[in-house]
Amino acid sequence: MNRLATLIALSLLLAAPGALALEKPRDWQPPPIESVPNHREMWRSVIIELGRYAKSRKPDFVVLVRNGTELVVKGEREAEWDEVQDPDGRFFEKRHPLGQPFRPYVNAIDGLVLDNLYCGPEAFGKPLDKAIQEQRDLDRVLADERAKGIHRPATPQPLGPFSIDPVEELRRAAEVKRQAEKLERQRRTVYAVDALRQAGRRILSLESCKGAKESQSAYADAVRDKVLTYAHSGNDTLNLIPSGHPWGENPAPIPTLNQARNWLPVLRADQFGSKAEWVTALERSNHDMLLVDVAYRGVDGLAFADTLRLKYKKLGSRRLVFAVLSLGRAYDWRWYWQKDWQTGNPPFLFAPDEADPGAYVTRMEDAKWKELLGKTLEGIIKAGFDGVVLDDTDTYLWFEELMPLR
Repeated sequence: MNRLATLIALSLLLAAPGALALEKPRDWQPPPIESVPNHREMWRSVIIELGRYAKSRKPDFVVLVRNGTELVVKGEREAEWDEVQDPDGRFFEKRHPLGQPFRPYVNAIDGLVLDNLYCGPEAFGKPLDKAIQEQRDLDRVLADERAKGIHRPATPQPLGPFSIDPVEELRRAAEVKRQAEKLERQRRTVYAVDALRQAGRRILSLESCKGAKESQSAYADAVRDKVLTYAHSGNDTLNLIPSGHPWGENPAPIPTLNQARNWLPVLRADQFGSKAEWVTALERSNHDMLLVDVAYRGVDGLAFADTLRLKYKKLGSRRLVFAVLSLGRAYDWRWYWQKDWQTGNPPFLFAPDEADPGAYVTRMEDAKWKELLGKTLEGIIKAGFDGVVLDDTDTYLWFEELMPLR
């Protein structure tokens, strides 16, 4: 790559939004800042409603959320939104305090599933207890500084210039930007994990590791942190059933989530020639907990009898079976999809996800979409599942990028 091309590439990297960002819809115009909704509260409300409904139907039904860490504790974005909505501070006393967990949300869920706590570039590289204590200590220092009139960001923000060479300057600036974004994501994760642990909720993780050695290390670190983890490597994309014995294999019955020592997510069944083959392959596993799609290839739903078969390990003891339910995206390969659907029709199909063909980001506040989610959850409960993992929950971050408050 020549020098000019390098400069252009680095400039684009600096200008690019975070890793979760999607392409903006064509001809998109953001609304006035006073009209921007609180997307986190909208997402939070839907999850609370689904969780309460599930518990009313089946009190021991388990509700887990994948990612969506910013929904647990009030962060700076929502504090800024409060300022926009109430610039004079007339309702200041009614605002939810910054840094405090949302109790109705915490009470509605049973745990959090996080991606890559131990593997990959986002890994913490330290015990969770240590990360939590370091964040608490830093927050106390920052609070003391604010009391003295000193204000600095919660995560370090190094300022350039870093070099007199333009290429090196852009490279260093891009690296600083990446590191700052990583630290901010980790800070939000620490707040969520800390709040949920204090409330007695379970933390799970999905680890995409480079190889068997890193996977084994992830399992050991997860045991230390009391995290229920599944580590995979190679071309395993959470759609396969691995050969061999699962980590922590045991013959014990697993009636509750807290007793599980391992779990297996098989989020799509495309690798299996038939529904019967898929169910049989899952039935022959010995994991304490299974997470599967509610339907074979998104179309042929699991019946109560199918779920009942999956509730027993090959060893014969009871285990838990969970279904995955996507909140923030709709998929054109799922049973509910109709041939004439496209972006904007129905209105809850907000924009296509260019990184995942066939996926569409949804408007969480749309009544028809919420109705579809509710009916799907009802079907999951009727099919005999022990719980649900609410997936694709962090699309609110994309909407926030579309609708900045400054």
